[in-house]
Formats: sequence, C-alpha cells, structure tokens
Amino acid sequence: MSTRRIKVCKSVRLAKIENQNNRQMTFSKRRNGVFKKANELAVMTDAEVGIIVCPQGSLPYSFGHPNVNETISKYVGEERPPSPSSPGIDDKYVQMFRKANSREHNTRLNSLQDQLVFALNLKRKLKQMNKKVESHQEWFKCPIEKMNYTEASMLEDLLLKVKNYGIERGYGYENGKWKAE
Repeated sequence: MSTRRIKVCKSVRLAKIENQNNRQMTFSKRRNGVFKKANELAVMTDAEVGIIVCPQGSLPYSFGHPNVNETISKYVGEERPPSPSSPGIDDKYVQMFRKANSREHNTRLNSLQDQLVFALNLKRKLKQMNKKVESHQEWFKCPIEKMNYTEASMLEDLLLKVKNYGIERGYGYENGKWKAE
C-alpha cells in the first residue's frame, strides 16, 4: 500500500493586514497571481481581459489582453457595444457607476493639476530668487567704475572687515600687502 501526500489548501482569514510590510508583500504576490490567471484565461478562451488594480497611496497597476487601454475603453468608453450575454441588464447602475467613477477621477485630476501649477509657480519663483541671489553675490566682480554708491560702500566695508580680521590674527597690512608681524 502506497502513501500519497495530498496538498491541503489552508483557509485564509479575510481581514485587513495591519503590518504595512506584510500588506505590501501580500498585495504584490496576489496581484501577480491575479494577472497570471487573467493571462491564462485570455489565452485559453481567446477572451479580452482588462484589469486595473489601485492600491492606496500608489500608482495603479494594469493588465490587459490584447491591450489594457483598448479593452477597457471598449467597455467603459462613450460607445459601449451591447453585451450578448446581458443585453440591457442594470444599465442604469452601470451609468451611475461610470458617473461616480468619472467624478472621482476628475476630482483627482483637478487636485493633481493644482499641485502641478503650484509646483511650477514655486519653481519659477525659486529661479527668480536664485537669479537675485547670484547677482547680489557677484556685485564685487564688476569694475569699480560701474558700481553704484551702495555697492562701493559695501566693498569699502568688506575691505575694512578683512583688514580688521587680519590685524586681529597678527598680520599687518601695508601698501596693499599682508605681512606677518
């Protein structure tokens, strides 16, 4: 008499996984499994398959056979072909779902557009500020003849500070040269 091992499927408790790392790992593994099964279904039955998975706080993942965009737009777009298996069933609810989903996506799109405009304005302001700072940092590089009164007085103050700094450290300044005392 031979003994065989039988693989037993464990039942998994369906509840939210609290640990973030475990939740992400489970999501990744199960997402790949669902996409693999969808691919098998499409290949074996020559069916069109389109799946979008949207985890919280992340970008959506999609799978489609032959192409996810074509498949989804065919059934969710403006012109939807009638389904031979369910002609006219729950069209009212499908339209309500589309409108709600459309509102949600429009709200998200508007929010992202607002964030983009804010970021572009911030970038423009930072560039302007950077130009101002660069121009203020290099005022002393222009010829003395081209300096205005404020710049010339700032240069004079800077020269006095350098002289005082050198003198405090034990250096003398005569005839435009430093010498150790």
